[in-house]
Amino acid sequence: MNKTVRFYFSFRSPYSWLATFRIYHLEDKLPVSFDLVPVFPPKDYKNDPETQLNKKDYIRNDVKRIANAYGLNVCFPNPFDTNWVRPHSAFLYANDQKKGPEFILAMYSARFLEGYDIGSDKIMKMIAEKLGLDPLKILKAADDKKFHKYILRGLSQAGDDKIFGVPTFIYGDQMYWGNDRLEWLFRDIYRDTGQTVPNLSNDLFARPY
Repeated sequence: MNKTVRFYFSFRSPYSWLATFRIYHLEDKLPVSFDLVPVFPPKDYKNDPETQLNKKDYIRNDVKRIANAYGLNVCFPNPFDTNWVRPHSAFLYANDQKKGPEFILAMYSARFLEGYDIGSDKIMKMIAEKLGLDPLKILKAADDKKFHKYILRGLSQAGDDKIFGVPTFIYGDQMYWGNDRLEWLFRDIYRDTGQTVPNLSNDLFARPY
């Protein structure tokens, strides 16, 4: 029986981007499905890295280091933020049209490889056309209160799951936070489906994939 991983992601987060990029390069080897739940922080939330210079600089350098290792060249958008409800609501429409993963990857590429404002009509229309989606319906969804309510439900669910950052994965009763915790998520998925996972006491650096 195919199991489900609840995947909390945010278009704001570069680490969500990196995790999503890796997952969909390994998707055909994972005997699970992903329930994609968009979330984003409220304005002026505490502990925002963008307001803490040292942390902001570290994260940007760290993301570039990891992305370069993946063969990606980062271009951070300026300004960094946008009206986050709009692109996440547009995602919900794309997901209903069975284009959720493609839409996520295209939006992340536009944001972190091209430096675009993915909350703008121009960029959402461009991505919709690229994916064969109706650009006018994408823009309508971005401002549709029905999808805004779904976003709020996702935020409420994140609170119930005690989410404190993204990317976060919920698998069974376990939580995995961060791109660097994918190894542990995959180990548990493989173990549950009868696949062999490396014994780290024999090789501290062995990967399950």
